[in-house]
Amino acid sequence: MNFDEGLDRFGTNCAKWDFVDEFFEKEDLLPMWVADSDWRTSDAIVDALKERVEHGAFGYTKPGKEHDEAVVDWCRRRYDWEIDPEWLVYTDGITPSLSVSVRTFTDPGDGVIIQPPVYFPFFKVVKNSGAQVIKNELVYDERKRRYGLDLEDLEKKMRSDEPVMGRGYRTSMMILCNPHNPVGKVWTKDELERIGKMALENDILVVSDEIFSDYIFEGEHDPFSSLSDDIAQNSMTLLSPAKTFNIAGLNLGLAVIPDPDLRCRFERAKEKLVKETNLLGLVALKAAYNESEEWLEEQLNYLRKNKEYALKFVREEIPKVKAVEPEGTFLLWMDFNDLEMDPEELEGLMLNEAQVALNNGGWFGKSGEGFMRLNFACPRSTLKEGLERIRSAVKKVV
Repeated sequence: MNFDEGLDRFGTNCAKWDFVDEFFEKEDLLPMWVADSDWRTSDAIVDALKERVEHGAFGYTKPGKEHDEAVVDWCRRRYDWEIDPEWLVYTDGITPSLSVSVRTFTDPGDGVIIQPPVYFPFFKVVKNSGAQVIKNELVYDERKRRYGLDLEDLEKKMRSDEPVMGRGYRTSMMILCNPHNPVGKVWTKDELERIGKMALENDILVVSDEIFSDYIFEGEHDPFSSLSDDIAQNSMTLLSPAKTFNIAGLNLGLAVIPDPDLRCRFERAKEKLVKETNLLGLVALKAAYNESEEWLEEQLNYLRKNKEYALKFVREEIPKVKAVEPEGTFLLWMDFNDLEMDPEELEGLMLNEAQVALNNGGWFGKSGEGFMRLNFACPRSTLKEGLERIRSAVKKVV
């Protein structure tokens, strides 16, 4: 696979490319926002889909034993995690799974802990489900350009005897982002175990979004539910091949739920709230996990070089901007606060001067203001052009 070649995605109803002008109300933008990659998926997946399409019938479908085995084997190889096939619940994506989880396992008015700056649909999922967002802000070390946990604040927010926002409701759930989007943090086993211990002590169910689990540059990925039997029974881990293999449009996710009662309640709620499993998504899953690991390793090697290129460019060419080094994901969290611009001015600079479409940090919570998220899962020529545009724009205001 030559990842330098990329892929022309115009004219395919691609959200990232075909709808960028409409979303930002600006033409001639270079899209570096939506978190998918600008290259073909593996040949194994394409060939499997072609073969299935040739069959010609696309009726109702369900996952089979072969899909379970593919997932179980993948988790064993990639994360050293032994899971029981009975724990698997197939869904149509991570965000729908989060919605089902909040609606099923919280009461109206309950608190749900999230850790801003964090993937912005978390806020909407909680609010739309009738729960309340409880923020445990991550701690930003500007000197080290790294993020960490505020465990003291997290413990306070988890205490079941403390009312939510002065009311009688309790905090009952935490949504964890592991690895973290947008800051690229890969939580250590020790950090995860401390979260798990506090959650158990306070009867807080942890739902861990691990869609970026295959994108690790530093350390290893530890699935939250793999930490201990006790933690496994008090958590759900959400997985998907969507990001890893650039197949998000096939709408497929997995909820790994070891506790039988939680799993039964989730499955019942899922039947009412989300669609049946996508037929072509199941075909892609099997080809991804059984036949595409070499393709993934090649992609990871390319992304490591993209990451190093971007960090070096920002450090040497745009010294007024700081980049948080991602330990995982393919997202670069860029700190523009030294420009002393308000969020609207900063977004205007990127759109009107740089003509680059990035995710405004404010989308991820107030603590994200002054930051921008850049997607470097693209050919290096695209990354180079985007960074050069940003450099030229910044030079005009410093």
